[in-house]
Amino acid sequence: MGTYICVRGWIEYREESIPQIKAVISSFIDKAGDYRFDATGAEMYNQGWVIPDTHINWTHYIFYGADIRIQRLSYIRDQLKTLSKEIIHTKDRATDYLKGIFHADHEDGTESYIWKLSEGEFYEEKITRCSQHE
Repeated sequence: MGTYICVRGWIEYREESIPQIKAVISSFIDKAGDYRFDATGAEMYNQGWVIPDTHINWTHYIFYGADIRIQRLSYIRDQLKTLSKEIIHTKDRATDYLKGIFHADHEDGTESYIWKLSEGEFYEEKITRCSQHE
């Protein structure tokens, strides 16, 4: 059947960045072979991204949520790494980067990840727990 990991989180962004963000996410379809699956599988995992058509007030958010095969974790992680480094907004000498936080929890509860996007960097914290079956 396979082992799954639940990935969910959000990114805060500027409206002007939407085309760039969509381009980065889509570009990973062409890289599917690097992750040992095909374009159809990559398209399926990209469906976890939700980019709302409208927003409330001034802050825009993009969301990701999906239960994915553990072997595909690097596909989503690398998308986040790329987004954190490549999406930059500069205005009046001020530079803004994407901000966000994601949680990835193994289905058996033995390991979890917290991923943060901040100041153009991707940070990962791995949390290992004892097996629930011990």
